[in-house]
Amino acid sequence: MKVELNDPSIEKGKELYVNGLGSLENGKAVEFSNEQIEEFEMFQGRSIREAFAANPNIKLSVAKGGDD
Repeated sequence: MKVELNDPSIEKGKELYVNGLGSLENGKAVEFSNEQIEEFEMFQGRSIREAFAANPNIKLSVAKGGDD
């Protein structure tokens, strides 16, 4: 799964730490393995889609060949 942070209030290229997921660079999509997503979901106690549903600055997409 790809996770993209695109927050206009944060400088492009600046990193933001997300508990259970790690660092995201503003303006860049990062691909995470299914195992990393599962660990994040266990840490958060909810799905990644639920965790970021209310945040319009985070875009989730299935990586090519991924099974989400």
